[in-house]
Amino acid sequence: MSVSPELRLILATNTEGLPPELGTTGFVPMDHGAAIGFLEQAGVWFGPRRVLEEREDYRQIIPYIVLRIGDRIVRYTRTPAGGETRLHGRMSIGLGGHVDLVDSKASGDSFQLLGTVEQAAERELQEELGEVTCERRRWVGLLVDNETAVGRVHIGLIGIWDIGGLPDREAEDAVGEVELVSLSELQKNAGMLETWSAMLLPWLEGELAEVGRAELLT
Repeated sequence: MSVSPELRLILATNTEGLPPELGTTGFVPMDHGAAIGFLEQAGVWFGPRRVLEEREDYRQIIPYIVLRIGDRIVRYTRTPAGGETRLHGRMSIGLGGHVDLVDSKASGDSFQLLGTVEQAAERELQEELGEVTCERRRWVGLLVDNETAVGRVHIGLIGIWDIGGLPDREAEDAVGEVELVSLSELQKNAGMLETWSAMLLPWLEGELAEVGRAELLT
């Protein structure tokens, strides 16, 4: 049985409990696991999406996954089939979405935030791209956009996931033109990237440069 959008429960974190550096719009890199720790310290809650869309004292947690093969990144175009009209036609390097109650994981009486967000990310990847085999996963930081009403009620949990290969085709109509691109190709079309992807690009430039240097040494 499908759940009405008005009744949908999604995961959010307490804005006041977040680290002070997130008071400024941008991407804040963190060591693997630190981002999860900050969200746990701030406190998390499953609440009605219709309420959370209007509450800036909470931020809806969005796993935003960048898929990588070596020093190349998966990029796609958001089609008019997607629900967010402001994103139609924009390029993106992030896959993912809201964390639903059905994604929740627990060990005994303890809520497992890491397992929950990874379950949500895996579900979203399968819905958007189909079967993707992930060989390595890293959570690399938190991203906020404090400049817009929509941005102030969301927080991006950024992941870099290494995959073995691209799927044969897109699984979701909202995802189009999936391709594997180099850093120079990303930079060439930077003006077409959606806001979160554009905010990640400067950090990603350094990340991909490190990968390239490591490959030269092997």
